[in-house]
Amino acid sequence: MKQYVYRIFLMLGLALWLVSCTGTETPIDDLGNIPEESIPSGTGNMFSLAMRIPLPNDYMGTKAYEGVDRGSVSEILIDGVRMVLYEGDVVKYCLDLDIQVQPDNNDFKVTGSDLYNWTTDGNRIFIQTIARTFERSNYDMLIVINPNDSIKAKTEKGEHVTALDVAFNTTIGMFRSRTVIGEEGTYEEPAYFLMMNSQKLVELIPGNFYATKEKAENNPAFINLERVAAKVTCDYAGTANTKSTAVAPYGRFVMLLDYNNQSEAPWGDEGYDIPEDCIKCPVQGCTGTFNRKTKQCSAKPYLHTYDGLGLVSDRVRYMVATDLTWEIDVVNKKSYWLRHLTYKAGGTVIEEQGDIDREYFYAEDPNFSGFSGTDAKKQNFSYVLDGTELNPGTNSTAKKLYPQLSDYKYYNYWSWKKGDTQPVYIPENTMVQNEQKKDVVTRVIFKAVLKREQFGEKSTEVNPELPLKPIEGFFVFKGGNTDIENYKYNNYNKDNTTFFILRPEDVEIYASASTTEHIHIYLREGILEAIRQFKEDHPDFNFSNWRNEKPAESANLSFYKNGEMYYEVPIEHFSVAEAQGIGKYGRFGVVRNNWYKLNIEKMISIGSPVLPESKPEFIETVTRSAVPEVKSNSNILIRNQSIIF
Repeated sequence: MKQYVYRIFLMLGLALWLVSCTGTETPIDDLGNIPEESIPSGTGNMFSLAMRIPLPNDYMGTKAYEGVDRGSVSEILIDGVRMVLYEGDVVKYCLDLDIQVQPDNNDFKVTGSDLYNWTTDGNRIFIQTIARTFERSNYDMLIVINPNDSIKAKTEKGEHVTALDVAFNTTIGMFRSRTVIGEEGTYEEPAYFLMMNSQKLVELIPGNFYATKEKAENNPAFINLERVAAKVTCDYAGTANTKSTAVAPYGRFVMLLDYNNQSEAPWGDEGYDIPEDCIKCPVQGCTGTFNRKTKQCSAKPYLHTYDGLGLVSDRVRYMVATDLTWEIDVVNKKSYWLRHLTYKAGGTVIEEQGDIDREYFYAEDPNFSGFSGTDAKKQNFSYVLDGTELNPGTNSTAKKLYPQLSDYKYYNYWSWKKGDTQPVYIPENTMVQNEQKKDVVTRVIFKAVLKREQFGEKSTEVNPELPLKPIEGFFVFKGGNTDIENYKYNNYNKDNTTFFILRPEDVEIYASASTTEHIHIYLREGILEAIRQFKEDHPDFNFSNWRNEKPAESANLSFYKNGEMYYEVPIEHFSVAEAQGIGKYGRFGVVRNNWYKLNIEKMISIGSPVLPESKPEFIETVTRSAVPEVKSNSNILIRNQSIIF
């Protein structure tokens, strides 16, 4: 694998260029030298270019599964390179260079008549062109890899440099697609990425031009390049440690069943809800166990009386989050061709040409300020408008997320397979400090589907025999008794607040109650006020006809449909330490040629029943845990963001 990755880097370097498009050249003799009469003042006109393309050796893989490098191969492909020399802000030379990097089965082939040499130091690719002749002068140089038609038109001979400051439409032109045949079948993935100068135009002086081809190729001018797109990947990776025997922090939740209001326990049709770790009778003080078939306690073969308040059998169902998908939301529709340098982390020092502390770089995009809370944002950003956009399939760009938890017990509950997760490439999106708000900050929306666990008579929690069962609906109540041992009957959020998951049949009864007499003892504190507020927020909601109702959210009581729930994660750029405080400049946003790796470590809290709204309100009120890795300036900078739902 190391040798394969090494070869990939080499290919990347090879992918740079040189074939002439337009421009006047000085003649050379058969040996490749400039005739003496063409050499002004005894100097030379020969020039060679060495390009540095960032692609980290150690981070080629876009996924962590068995060394699969899906996406990374396409990131290095090149089918065209353009060299543009500006003299006095006007294009004097426009050269299309012949260097190709193309796939070749499981490898690459690098070809091109303009390639002089290429190599790699394990972190970046160096691609050098053969020497060519130009009029010796002062120039500003632009290099474009995989140019699209728009940038070609703006860099033809005679075009003015100000054309580069016109924002382009990011829905086209950042990359093309290629068809790939893999283990999962045939699919399309982004490839042939548009790459340009990593900072500004590079200044060339007469000293960069030499009298002979040999001298020019021994003394090339260097330029750093970067992709105009940012990269985002998501993994569900962590440890399967548990806070209690009943609830594990990786998407497993408990539903409390209230049988006070039924003549007999409605256990449903096939399967049982009690896993092995809950066979002991849950009633406080009872030493008996439940028989899975009769549902009776061995110590007291009848339903228990609890403090004289009615018949209570504290039984539960378990639900597991499955089939996670994710989608990028709030995507910038505009970008500059070249990254506009701006203040670094801390907001006091502006990035200058030649700076290499890339972990502190930010950018200023065309929508840098003035859009949050305005109608103009709709014309400048793309939004996810409906939860159905998170359903993979026809006309959906949602990505499947395969779990990578160690010792994860629920692989067999997921519809996805290994290899389903793909990277996403998006345009730059940055903003001023006082506009780090939900309606203009790029975020990732996650969707999960809760399904009910079922256990056969011989099933254990580790080895369930029965498949998961779909859930029609449920309510989440934030309140009730918080002093329950080991969270056997309620759930806890990551902030240590608790919540109960309730059956709609039970909440239907509670909704018509005026007192808590027939309400489960664990729920009595706050449940009636939560229902009152829910009714006020959703006056047309019919508790008796909940199967035909849509998901609904209120302060302390929410209704979920078909087990679907959503999480939102704003993408972070600088860590709190780098930004020098919570909510400070550059905490959020995406910058080109950065790789944003979102790593879900735990799923403790339950998600929202509806798609989280992108409101014009500040994101950060608490510290988050994004800690960028410090890498060489030659690499794609990787910014890790740990997520605990």
